[in-house]
Amino acid sequence: MQTKISGMGMYLPEQIYTSEEVEEKAGFSRLGAKKGLVRMLTGCETRHYAAEDEWCSDIAAKAGMEAIRDAGMDPQDIDAVIFGAITRDFAEPATVNRVIDILGIKDCYGFDIFNACNAFIGGIDLADSLIKTGKAEHVLVTCGEVLSRWTKFDYTDKEELLMRAPVSLSVGDGGGAFVISGTTDEDDSRIIDTKFRSIANLWEHGVIWGGGVVYPKSSDRLFVPGTVKALTDQHKEVATEFVKPMLEKNHWSVDDVDCFLPTQIANWVVKNARIALNAREDQFYEVIKTTGNVGACNIALTTCMAKEAGKIGQGSRVAMVGGAAGMNIGAILARL
Repeated sequence: MQTKISGMGMYLPEQIYTSEEVEEKAGFSRLGAKKGLVRMLTGCETRHYAAEDEWCSDIAAKAGMEAIRDAGMDPQDIDAVIFGAITRDFAEPATVNRVIDILGIKDCYGFDIFNACNAFIGGIDLADSLIKTGKAEHVLVTCGEVLSRWTKFDYTDKEELLMRAPVSLSVGDGGGAFVISGTTDEDDSRIIDTKFRSIANLWEHGVIWGGGVVYPKSSDRLFVPGTVKALTDQHKEVATEFVKPMLEKNHWSVDDVDCFLPTQIANWVVKNARIALNAREDQFYEVIKTTGNVGACNIALTTCMAKEAGKIGQGSRVAMVGGAAGMNIGAILARL
């Protein structure tokens, strides 16, 4: 038994904010900071923000329904649902329960995965395992990020603003979903390989401290941190010491990959990874310019938008590459 991506879907909230608008909201003019830093340092020009009545589960369900339709299925065909994101609706129960309720799926198994920006692709890996062990036939992996509500806007200190804001203000909201299905056709579309690793000694970098038992009532600690050099410095090594050996193991060269689908932290991070791999510019697809950094949803959105743009299609060879706080790294090779 092999697995494949049988359907994909995405959803972006209606509200769009420019980088200049979020800079003003964060107090750039009030604190005398130079405007344009967010765009210059990340490449993000616009991002989507959820409406006041939109929850993570609402966004994940909308993306999930699109993926189910794209797979030519009905919600009742789904055996398991995995919600993988940074943000969530509440501490308990698992956000996936409300996703399943919205979709109206009966008698399925569901659970959440929280692993920073790699939560969604980690969900793909687990879906692959559930199917290969005979516990499911069709698994919906979905993500709904509302990072705008974990974004700090009430800065009072210019130094902190300049240290944190340029990257943290590039985050946006959105949802993405894949249906993972079993397949017995070796020549058909399928997930070729998955590989994940944690570098646990870097766990203190990029921490969102609020919301856990360490600071259970400190809402002032519940916000996305700024640039973390210790993590971004790892991305070149991820490309050369993690992705390249994985390609070689599966008898793929860099040139064999039709499209690399990376985590969208900043355009310069993607560029450094591309250079480290010695890949062509047209082999990478970026969405940060119009969506910002949408956390764990980045790779799902990038894949869906690359498909919409005609960059990838049936038979395309893709490499999804994720780097996340923790530090966690992961990659998935697939033929669509």
